[in-house]
Amino acid sequence: MKHFKAIAAMSLNRVIGAGNKIPWHLPEDFKWFKQMTSGNVVIMGRKTFESLGKPLPNRINIVLSRHPGRLQRDFPEAFGDAWVGRGKTHFPEKPTQFELPKIGGVATVDLRIIKDFLKLDPASSPLEFFIAGGAQIYEQALPWCSDLYLTLVKHEVAGGDAFFPPFEDKFDLVETVRDEPEFKIQHYRHRSLQP
Repeated sequence: MKHFKAIAAMSLNRVIGAGNKIPWHLPEDFKWFKQMTSGNVVIMGRKTFESLGKPLPNRINIVLSRHPGRLQRDFPEAFGDAWVGRGKTHFPEKPTQFELPKIGGVATVDLRIIKDFLKLDPASSPLEFFIAGGAQIYEQALPWCSDLYLTLVKHEVAGGDAFFPPFEDKFDLVETVRDEPEFKIQHYRHRSLQP
């Protein structure tokens, strides 16, 4: 059975953001993120989306927000006619019937129903579903993720205000994908959720 996957980068002191920005510039890690997520679904919170300012190209973008209508109003070019979920009534009897936008498109789902959204069955789609931040979304979604691809930036970041949640008690390291002087990419697997 296929599950959600998480993809993230954190510093040695668990920082993932500072002032709604990524506090490092690692082009090779950005290439890795693009390679892993292109052609697939990326799920992110409102602040992460706002920091990007537009949908990630060549991916289906799902934005979780407590105020999905406001996002659509603030980013009309991004959302266009995309689906905006404002409550449970937008979820059919079978959650797997949720319709995704096209590649390059974006939809928003009410964060208050994230648990309903996470009950969607990724196995019903040929695409991979990646949780891509921020801190609150990772915290809520990690229990539903079979895999975690984590870039560990090899220094501490001062002034961070967003941190990656503890995961070590639920995930095991299965491989180091890459080990560079400034960062290493590690693949973890959830002990009780197997793909």
